[in-house]
Amino acid sequence: MNPAPPDTADREFPLIAAAALTVAVTLAVYLPALRVNFLGDDFMILHRLRSLERATDVLRFFRGEFFEYYRPLAFVSHAADWAIAGQQARQFHLTNVLIHVINTLLVLCLGRALSPRALAGPLAAALFALHASNNEAVVWLSARFDLLATCFALGAVCWMVRAWRGNPWVPAFLFLCAVLSKEAAVAMPIVAAAWSSFRMRDSTATTIGRVAPWLGALVIYSVLRQVAGGVSAVGGASRIPKLLAFGTAVVATTAMSGGRWELLRDWVRPRRWPIATILLTALVASTLASALFQGSLGILAREKLSVAGFATFYLTSPVLNPGDAVFNGPSESLPWIVGAVTLLVVIGVIVWLWHRLLDDSRFWFLGAFLIATLLPVSALTEGKRYLYLPSAAMALILAILIVESDRRWRRVALVAAAGMLVVSAVQIAVKIGDWRWAGQMTADGARLVDSTLGPSCGTGHVVFLTSPVGIRGVYSHFYYETFEVPRGCMPDVFQVVVRVLRRDEPIAVNWDGPGQIEITAPAYRDNFLLSHDLRAFDAPLRADQSLSMATPLGDLIAGASGGSARLTLKLSAEAQRQPIHFFYYSSGRIQILGPTH
Repeated sequence: MNPAPPDTADREFPLIAAAALTVAVTLAVYLPALRVNFLGDDFMILHRLRSLERATDVLRFFRGEFFEYYRPLAFVSHAADWAIAGQQARQFHLTNVLIHVINTLLVLCLGRALSPRALAGPLAAALFALHASNNEAVVWLSARFDLLATCFALGAVCWMVRAWRGNPWVPAFLFLCAVLSKEAAVAMPIVAAAWSSFRMRDSTATTIGRVAPWLGALVIYSVLRQVAGGVSAVGGASRIPKLLAFGTAVVATTAMSGGRWELLRDWVRPRRWPIATILLTALVASTLASALFQGSLGILAREKLSVAGFATFYLTSPVLNPGDAVFNGPSESLPWIVGAVTLLVVIGVIVWLWHRLLDDSRFWFLGAFLIATLLPVSALTEGKRYLYLPSAAMALILAILIVESDRRWRRVALVAAAGMLVVSAVQIAVKIGDWRWAGQMTADGARLVDSTLGPSCGTGHVVFLTSPVGIRGVYSHFYYETFEVPRGCMPDVFQVVVRVLRRDEPIAVNWDGPGQIEITAPAYRDNFLLSHDLRAFDAPLRADQSLSMATPLGDLIAGASGGSARLTLKLSAEAQRQPIHFFYYSSGRIQILGPTH
């Protein structure tokens, strides 16, 4: 089935005008992010940049790992920002926003190439640029990895789509740059195989020849990762199932070249209801396994249903709530239940659009594109940045479906899309406000600690009795490196007793006699996480529960009942002899605990 031809109501929208409008809207929405400070993992990146003295020092990023990751090109981009402006967050944010603008323009070009309707490109670009969940990738500096990997990946796809008969090594080189920015782009050879098989209808030999440079780039990346970075070439044994799925997808997509995908389409086309029944049966089986089994089968089923719900919600919803409460909340059952429901909806949509999706080779290609971007993150629900690259594929699918719908439905769909964009823009503005708050809170907290430790540098024992983690749905962690910003030095010891997860609330901290500290939360919401060793936080404090544990600082007794929580830290004799500086987080800011009386 060929793309729908333009009709008289579909007026030509010049590419330059579309690009200019897209850039203007994107900048208008995201420029306030330039006022966000560093926060969370940003400080670990800054710590690595501080050691740079010469331009050639950036080569060290190709010779080492970063928390078992190998992402040298993204660090080179950070080093460029450091060289331009030093420790100025504004420059780093400006680069992030500009990369997002480039990515938006690449989506625009892809939309224009895939549909004859002039509105397809601008609409796809707008849906991507103003996608509410993409705020994390754009605003958080540590998500530069996702931005840059997406930039190179989309560049490779654009080159492939617009110059398929040209040099096949150019898109392969761009793909290499993508995986050197972040491994999330590792499955993009599936996209190359899909374009050759579904859109170009190439022979099997031609498809193999076109995909081979991408696989060669992947081999080069793996060798660099193993030899230069000192990181496992495949990411460890836990990644083997994903690698097998990747290999199977590449082989299967290549095997459908030479027009064989049309044979498969013709076989599937009249079997809508039997296939729908099979999908529903698999969904019911997964749901029952999640509910009834506690072993490895139940764990796997719950994980995959949760990931499906997470991806479906954040790829299609213009609002961030109640998703944040569901997928980042303390409930262990709600995420996979929501996942089962969203998969049911997805199956319904596929059945509804059955013939339209099957008969158009563009949707086979875009479906492969979406699968390739989701496969590497198919076990991750910790951050919406993981869906930044998949959101580009989803924006293209939605835009083509909308602009090429029947005339009677198109106006309704366009109005609905406009409403989604407005809601998303508002969501992004609100979220940027949350990022600004978190950055300011972190900076104020670091200055408070630094002023307490001064004038000494590189010494002192700092304890956060309560520390914020993910408050307001943004990253507000404190690390050793967080305290390096004010004067370039860190405390000798930094420990956290209680992590306060996601929800802000008033917390009172007081001395309850010599050597004993009392922490109370009068409106407790099941969001304290404790640790035996003050390193691995794996003990949640549940409602109507009591915990008692020995910590390096002394005995910690915790209990939650009647909607409140109370924790008592009895300092050991050794801890009482040490000059420890105690701080705590409450009501949106870091505060100091005065000396005992």
